[in-house]
Amino acid sequence: MKSLKEKLALMPSGVSAVFFIQMFSTLGFAVLYSTLVLYARHLNFSIEKATAIMGIFGAFNYGLHLFGGYLGGRFLSYRNLFIGGMILQVFGCACIAGGSVGLLYWGLALFLTGSGLNVTCINMMLTQRFAPEDIRREGAFLWNYAGMNVGFFVGFYAAGHYQLTESYASLFIFATIGNVMAIVLACFNWTSLVDLNTTLLSATAQQYRKRFMIGTAILIGLVPLVWVLLQWDGTENLVKLICLVVALALIYLTVIHKDQREKNNTRVQI
Repeated sequence: MKSLKEKLALMPSGVSAVFFIQMFSTLGFAVLYSTLVLYARHLNFSIEKATAIMGIFGAFNYGLHLFGGYLGGRFLSYRNLFIGGMILQVFGCACIAGGSVGLLYWGLALFLTGSGLNVTCINMMLTQRFAPEDIRREGAFLWNYAGMNVGFFVGFYAAGHYQLTESYASLFIFATIGNVMAIVLACFNWTSLVDLNTTLLSATAQQYRKRFMIGTAILIGLVPLVWVLLQWDGTENLVKLICLVVALALIYLTVIHKDQREKNNTRVQI
């Protein structure tokens, strides 16, 4: 049996870094996922309001993955978008630790924007390290998911520990530290996480700067938009409508897909 170090050494440069980055970047989400309802009740939210905000939290987090996939590689490199998203998560957890309803909404807006956009970045940074026919790719993703599970385990354990004493401020500070560690690891491995095959690589220096400014503006502009939607009564219906549109789009793409083998695989998944 090969050790973890030996197995990671056989992988392309950057894969082992993604494993640990995934582990630390998951901590904040794990803490909020397991704590948000209880914390909302701690802030005197009604049961209905607390569960509703948890539902919106999940919908926004996963819904923004699609948006992150569009921004990454077109307007911002995946590593730049990841760092930007993690910085938003750091400020988000710090705001939530403030202990007020107002800071909770701003913290969630910051955190959701960052978390929703950067999960796609991690997967794409990993995907680019392999050719489509490289048999090592499946193993790399298994290790990547293992890192995610470790992050969830630590986050859930920490949440349970601090919830017993309702030390929510300390819990969210712990999540903030995890987010900071993910940023530090990404910076130390900056060269090995470089984009390898995105449309952004073919842009001229002027186009790159323009796209960078547009991408950064979108990243920052999403925060107040999410803040508004978190408090808008019609957000639930909007989320359902978006889910319907995405489902119809996926069905349409399946129907028009030209590769018969992949088309059949997609039909099985649906």
